[in-house]
Amino acid sequence: MVVELHAEAPAGTGATAAGPVTGRLELANVDTGISVRGRLSVPLALECSRCLAAFRQTLDIEVNEDCALRQLDAPDSYLEGADEPGQIPILNDDEVDLTELVRQLIAMHLPIRPLCDEACPGLCPRCGQDRKAGPCACREDETDPRWSALRGLKLG
Repeated sequence: MVVELHAEAPAGTGATAAGPVTGRLELANVDTGISVRGRLSVPLALECSRCLAAFRQTLDIEVNEDCALRQLDAPDSYLEGADEPGQIPILNDDEVDLTELVRQLIAMHLPIRPLCDEACPGLCPRCGQDRKAGPCACREDETDPRWSALRGLKLG
C-alpha cells in the first residue's frame, strides 16, 4: 500500500514547521508489524546557532522503519521485545496512524547546530554585532583581562 502524505507537522518535534510534511511512503506487512519505506520532506523555521538569524531549511528524510501493530496510547506498546527491538506502535484503535513515527523522524533529523550558511561568521563576542553586516569597532587583539596573568608565561 502506498500513502501520499500531505499533512500538518506533528507537535513535539523540537522545531517549528514552516509548512506541511509531504512525502510518499510504502507500507508492507512483515512478521512483526508494518514496514514503512519512502521519503518525507518538511520545511522548518530555524534559528542560526552562530548569528541567531531566523532562516528556513527543508529536511529531507529517508524512511526505513519497521513499526509495531500496537496501540499508540497503551504504555505496554513501547516496551521492547526480543523480536521487536524499539519498534514504534502505529495503531489508533483500528486505524494505522503514522503521526508518532513522523514526529520521531523529524526530531531525530533536526540539525544539532542549525546554520543559516556554512560560512556564517556569527556575532562579535564583545559587542554582539552580526559580522555578516560588516566589521565592528572592536579590536581583534584585545585579550580577555582574566587571561592577563598568562602573558608572561614562557613555554619550552
